Amino acid sequence: MEEAQQLAAEIHDGLGQELAGISLLVSALRRNPKVQQYPDVHQCLANISDLMIHAMVSCRRVSEGFGGFLVPQQGLTAALLHFATQFEDGNIHVEFQGRNIPANWLDEATAYYLFGIGREAIFNAFRHSHAKIIKVTCDHVDGIIRLSIEDNGIGLVEPLSGRGIGRSIMEFRARSIGAELSFTAVPTGGLRVDCLLSRPNTASGGFIGTSHQTQ
Repeated sequence: MEEAQQLAAEIHDGLGQELAGISLLVSALRRNPKVQQYPDVHQCLANISDLMIHAMVSCRRVSEGFGGFLVPQQGLTAALLHFATQFEDGNIHVEFQGRNIPANWLDEATAYYLFGIGREAIFNAFRHSHAKIIKVTCDHVDGIIRLSIEDNGIGLVEPLSGRGIGRSIMEFRARSIGAELSFTAVPTGGLRVDCLLSRPNTASGGFIGTSHQTQ
């Protein structure tokens, strides 16, 4: 986990800052009177500037996601909510529900692994499912933590014998913390990823419910 956080910090503070510097140089070049005399060149620089901004946003998203910095600060549920709602795609509706997981249920490594499973499932749903709705649930009932990511997209396209690296990593993380991980086709179309982890404590957490439309 420390290695992941170190890598995330290097992406944010290293690559992210370098991209910001390049973006500033491009912006300064666009303002040059000589450049403004050539509309085609000015437009190309504008396109480069836009791409640089998107790259910086991606760096921030990757560093926050893979570093999991919000998990120890705000808890697993809040960290997943932040990750799920930062994607920009006006065609995808995100519904998020959950309760705060009691802090004494999870050590740091377990919380980080659960966050990693949720992050990967959410990311895959956004990138590959072609869904219109993605439902994310992080809850607990009778001492069992349930993390569920469901979409109404194209479902599981790869055969069970051909797992991708993302799914293999999710399964490794689940085994490492003794959680049950399943991938289920939704009858109406789509895929549901469920991760269940039993905990002996049944203390109650506050309810969080939100429906979020990405812009």
